Amino acid sequence: MIELSHIKKTFQSKGGPVHALKDIHLKIEDGEAFGVIGESGAGKSTLLRLINALERPDEGDVKVGDTLVNSLNKSHLRAHRKEIGMIFQQFNLLSNKTVEDNVRLPLSLHSYENPLSVDEVLSFVGLEDKKKSYPSQLSGGQKQRVGIARALITRPKILLCDEPTSALDGNTTEGIVEVLKRAHQEFDMTIIVVTHELPVVKALCNRSAIMEKGEIVDIVSVKSSQKLKETIPYHKRAAEVLTS
Repeated sequence: MIELSHIKKTFQSKGGPVHALKDIHLKIEDGEAFGVIGESGAGKSTLLRLINALERPDEGDVKVGDTLVNSLNKSHLRAHRKEIGMIFQQFNLLSNKTVEDNVRLPLSLHSYENPLSVDEVLSFVGLEDKKKSYPSQLSGGQKQRVGIARALITRPKILLCDEPTSALDGNTTEGIVEVLKRAHQEFDMTIIVVTHELPVVKALCNRSAIMEKGEIVDIVSVKSSQKLKETIPYHKRAAEVLTS
């Protein structure tokens, strides 16, 4: 279980303090596909970054299983992060390395007990023929598939997805969501998807938190959709869209 209790986080800006998270309470069960949805500036990405300690709370506790994440020292923090995969909005691929080398990168940085092979994860995301290609030779959707393969190669227990489809068009988004759904089903992990796109949450997640201005205003059970709708705008009554 992932549990956030009494979380507060403030950043300093030129215009004064920005209260990114205000007394957040959240529990995510093992094996869930959980969404965090809200408009830009709602605090979604900050919440996500607390789980792998890319950010630390000013107040409150972040627990993953029995581990109190915000109290970990450097060596224990490395071990914690090894169990978490991350997918980014802008792909974060190294332009001077091939697809194969980008996917293998986590294995070159740390040792893992039972990683998947490059061929296995590229086959899973449908890019077997792009192994020797460079990022500049790929479409946006293909780049994101490389990012997913890189995240899966370590067999993570938790997969964090930060706006994984925001840089993609509608048809490409649908393909990426299908890959993430299969990954959740086949690799026995918890997936947390941060997005402002309601159709992505409806297609992928079982439950979702709805955030506004640094607060969780609701947590809903999601009624899934098999096909993504081209346009479902985010609005303050998001719960109605997600549960209908």
